[in-house]
Amino acid sequence: MHYLSGTLHAMPTQKYLSTLALVCFTLLGCEFGVDSETSISPNYHLLSTCDRPDNATIAHIVAESLCGTISVFEDRSAMTGRKIDLNIMLMPAVSIAKADPIFFLAGGPGQSAVDAGPFLFYQLNKLRNERDIVLVDQRGTGKSNSLACELEVSAFEQVNISVDTAIAMQIENLKKCLTEYDANPALYTTPIAMDDLNEVREVLGYGKINLLGISYGTRAALVYIRRHEDTVRSAVLDAVVPTSMVIPRNVAVDAQAAFDRLLADCMKQPGCNEAYPQLGLHFKSLIRRLEQAPEEITLHHPRTGKKVTGPLDQRLVSRLIHAVLYDRTLSQLLPLAIEEAFLGNYQPLSTLAYTITGEDSVFSTGMMASVLCAEDMKLVDAASNTEDFDNTIYAALAPICEFWPAGSVPEDYFEPVVSDIPVLLMSGKLDPITPPKYGWEASLTLKNSEHVVIPGVGHGSIIAGCMPDVVNDFFNDPNPRKVRAGCSVDLQRLPFFSSLAGPLDPNKETAADGRSD
Repeated sequence: MHYLSGTLHAMPTQKYLSTLALVCFTLLGCEFGVDSETSISPNYHLLSTCDRPDNATIAHIVAESLCGTISVFEDRSAMTGRKIDLNIMLMPAVSIAKADPIFFLAGGPGQSAVDAGPFLFYQLNKLRNERDIVLVDQRGTGKSNSLACELEVSAFEQVNISVDTAIAMQIENLKKCLTEYDANPALYTTPIAMDDLNEVREVLGYGKINLLGISYGTRAALVYIRRHEDTVRSAVLDAVVPTSMVIPRNVAVDAQAAFDRLLADCMKQPGCNEAYPQLGLHFKSLIRRLEQAPEEITLHHPRTGKKVTGPLDQRLVSRLIHAVLYDRTLSQLLPLAIEEAFLGNYQPLSTLAYTITGEDSVFSTGMMASVLCAEDMKLVDAASNTEDFDNTIYAALAPICEFWPAGSVPEDYFEPVVSDIPVLLMSGKLDPITPPKYGWEASLTLKNSEHVVIPGVGHGSIIAGCMPDVVNDFFNDPNPRKVRAGCSVDLQRLPFFSSLAGPLDPNKETAADGRSD
């Protein structure tokens, strides 16, 4: 049921200055020749050293960061009653910090910015050179009074339960969680959370800020701009979800379009076309076969090797394929996995499922329900499935929204956001959930914006190829007319695997180069 989470399901995240910073900050205050308009004195003292992470990849970034909490009223309209702690991680600039930090808004809805951010900025390391990076777990996610309510079993990874059984289990689990939360889930909507973010900005002592949003984080950033435009210097929005886009409405339609493009691209690649000349027909045959009679299958868990037996139906297969379409690299394996499944070997699909879900994925389903049941789901009353794909978001949330406490949003919430703030929009042409049409839609009223479409990328393009440099240049000089993203044309779709050995050139006996970034 996970939706578009920037660096998670859509673009799966990797399984997921202390004392020195304080000393540097003190020295900055005495530095001669520093321009007071470009240097800052944030309230670093409100934060302290971060706990050491288990993952070695981000250990040095976390060691250089500061962590802590800022308390806000859960009911921001009353400004009384229960207070909740917002979880913060601040990555101080490597050199003398400029006055305008970058605030990262994570995807989902339901992803933790503090969990995902270090992995992202490990790859966007240039952004830390002269600007602080601020990660705030949105209320209901991560360690900000989390509304997480996750099943121990993933239907993608473990095939010993049916899709219907998994949905029923999730619904019962959410009903149980509702009785245990120390929270009012109706108060965990996007507008309220963006007012939280502005309070964090004020408490930390920042003036204008830059926003970096991915997937649902772009929606959050746009809502922030509408509510606090005078505090925003610039914004980068990757995998755009404009306020005028009703999130669950076209899920199946957009998935179908992305899959049809994959089939067409396979036919254009000689190696893929030769290996799978009937790929489209075989996929439809597979789906119809499982639709008529789900199969009881036995697979070996790709990590433990343990045998797992359970029912497999067409919905699980199409949902898995939809999920893989998000990822630029994993999509290379889809033709092979589909052909093998058609022949009765479901192990490649199972391995892809495990790769997508991972064992360290952390996602707040309760927060997702609070956001979407109060917002977009109120505007949708039908699934709008296609022949090959069902609307996974609508199917998952429709029964949940019947009992979930739903908040309210302003009357103009779904109107396009109008702004003159410099904005860089980015879309992956192959994106199966936020294709470029939504970026173009947002650009119509973002009057000082540039929209870059990256041809061979799915959901989330900010770390692909040369795009980190493009983003860094934009934050340093946020003038959309100066954006130079011609390098993105080299990011074409990667060659499909035509065998287990990789993407082979049909005219040779060696694997095709396949390098495009």
